[in-house]
Amino acid sequence: MKVILVSDSHGDRKCLDFLRNTYPDADAFVHCGDLEIPASEVKDFICVRGNTDFDHQYPWSRVEEFEGHRVLIVHGNGYLNPLDRSDPTALINAAKKEGCDAVFFGHSHVSCDQTVNGIRLLNPGSIRRPKDFSFFFRTYMVLDITREEIKAERMVYDPLASQ
Repeated sequence: MKVILVSDSHGDRKCLDFLRNTYPDADAFVHCGDLEIPASEVKDFICVRGNTDFDHQYPWSRVEEFEGHRVLIVHGNGYLNPLDRSDPTALINAAKKEGCDAVFFGHSHVSCDQTVNGIRLLNPGSIRRPKDFSFFFRTYMVLDITREEIKAERMVYDPLASQ
């Protein structure tokens, strides 16, 4: 199953169109919040609400199942310590409480792919405003999900390359 994972697009509709057009074979598109556009414009995405989203149609969190993997999808605000956004403790605890083996999240604008205490943590970074000073590119992820594993590939979004 191919899943396109994105977060923190902050009003940029073109990047979402890019994903739709680039991955017409995707089984799902997941957005981890801070879209800043009405939910009616992203009905083809599984979305959660971020701290800059004011459309109440977006839920704060949701649990989805992909090929047998229960995944908690959140933005990350309220879970990540503002003084240490690399501490995944609250995300791990929330995933375990929901019976999930993975968390898709955003908020930090820094990509992450790690497993901690048996929970897979995936953050695609920001497709609009990256804040990872060791990898300062707009990013998203392409996930290949099977019953056995979740393979994640961090992708660089370059809107000029697609023209």
